[in-house]
Amino acid sequence: YETFRVIEDGVILKGYKRIPYHFVFDVKFDGRHKARLVAGGHRTDTPSDECFSGVVTMKAVRLGFIIAKMNNLLVCTGDVGNAFLYGITQEEYYIIAGPEFGPEAQGKRMIIYKALYGLKSSAARFHEHLSAKLGLLGYKPSRADPDLWMKDMGTHYEYIARYVDDVIVFSRDPMAIMQKLKDIYVMKGVGVPQYYLGGDVKNLEIGRAHV
Repeated sequence: YETFRVIEDGVILKGYKRIPYHFVFDVKFDGRHKARLVAGGHRTDTPSDECFSGVVTMKAVRLGFIIAKMNNLLVCTGDVGNAFLYGITQEEYYIIAGPEFGPEAQGKRMIIYKALYGLKSSAARFHEHLSAKLGLLGYKPSRADPDLWMKDMGTHYEYIARYVDDVIVFSRDPMAIMQKLKDIYVMKGVGVPQYYLGGDVKNLEIGRAHV
């Protein structure tokens, strides 16, 4: 990812403001360790462009599971890796590179080019990016929830729900759709959902009641 662009000495940055940055360390629910470089968004101004990013509701996700069960659709989930960095920020900020950038870049001014985590509009920029790609795949936002996308397959409808970078697909062939997403994004954790939006996903086989 070309997240930053180095500015040579002597070049004047009109309109750009210097902000700090830091690393955030986390342990994922499955035990994975993660480190993420984050811009100091607490030092940024409210951007003039849109900074709101919608997310799918739990009701819409449950509706997707119900529709999948009724129409013999399979379910697959995946996580877009480093999602925000696919968007290009319109915010005008730069950092001074520290030692983690290596000896050649350390001390240089670097414009934030991609929608780096921590900036106020980064979620919105990725939301726009993913919306455009889903549109190219033939999906449209549903009336029930603008983050539950649907596609007319002729004999049935198929669906994609997205919660920021967490994508869940309801389809006759969900892996084919995931492969199309893999052609665009780095997809992680692709497979049958066991955990989504803070809850476990379990398939309950309900037999007929005996009177």
